[in-house]
Amino acid sequence: MARLWRRWRKEVSRRMTIMVIPHGIARPRQISFSLPFLALLFISWTALTGWAGFLASERFDYWRARVSSHYLKLKLAYMTQQLNESRAMLDEVKSLETELRTLMGLGSRDAIIQTDSTPPRSSPYQALGGPSTADARALEQMLQAPRHEISFEEIGREVQALRAEAELRIASVQRLSEKISTERQIYNATPNLWPVAGYLTSHYGMRLHPIDGFRESHQGLDIAGPAGSPIRSAADGEVKLAGWAGGYGNVVVIDHGMGYSTRYGHNRLLLVKKGDAVKRGQTIALMGQTGKATGPHCHYEVWYNGRAVNPYRFLKKHTS
Repeated sequence: MARLWRRWRKEVSRRMTIMVIPHGIARPRQISFSLPFLALLFISWTALTGWAGFLASERFDYWRARVSSHYLKLKLAYMTQQLNESRAMLDEVKSLETELRTLMGLGSRDAIIQTDSTPPRSSPYQALGGPSTADARALEQMLQAPRHEISFEEIGREVQALRAEAELRIASVQRLSEKISTERQIYNATPNLWPVAGYLTSHYGMRLHPIDGFRESHQGLDIAGPAGSPIRSAADGEVKLAGWAGGYGNVVVIDHGMGYSTRYGHNRLLLVKKGDAVKRGQTIALMGQTGKATGPHCHYEVWYNGRAVNPYRFLKKHTS
């Protein structure tokens, strides 16, 4: 045992020397360390490194938690914004759908298509409705619930449900809007207004020509009246011709779209020119007897898809 003790003391008393040999003429330097000091230095360095690593790990977890919390807040704010936008979109679609259905409820096709626009939002038609008792309870729960109790899954499901309902309502609104728009286009293009106040002197169809005396197909209506009477456009449209055209005399031709066009002949004075946009009821000329005419009158024709049709079928319910 004594021998082992002496040997251990001998080993412990050993020293290690580190020699530093600089370049040039400087003298070499050496540093000696005992083995226990080196062991203590190693243990201290290991402990210090472990402690620093532990602190760094704690700080990393702290900042990671902060970043995660910030990310969750941003995500919650984004999803809340999406939810609010979806609700606003759905409310707007509901309002528009109500207005369109109000129009559809006017009863007659003419009442709907002759209305220039949907009822204003201040209309009495909009002064109805309100939240239900269930809506009030849901609002109270939202106000009382802590922010963290609202999960992303719940918000996501509600956003999806709102958007699904909005898509269905948008499709419904689009169908209603397209139907009304088409009906309005047809109405605006249909020549259903008497072009002038007067009396019929010649109907549409076969007749004896008042000047030439032979039997012919009369492609319009002759409406007589005092010279200078205002001639009005029978529908909205664009002037395609305003000038002299043989037997028509001074004529105005208007393209109304949807396949319709009208012609107004024998005018004394033209008040529009080619390319002008005109509205239903707008004065476009003054009655005369230019061209082949026995007296002041308006020769009025309606053309549909490239052929003359009886104007009177559009005028039966629209007397001047």
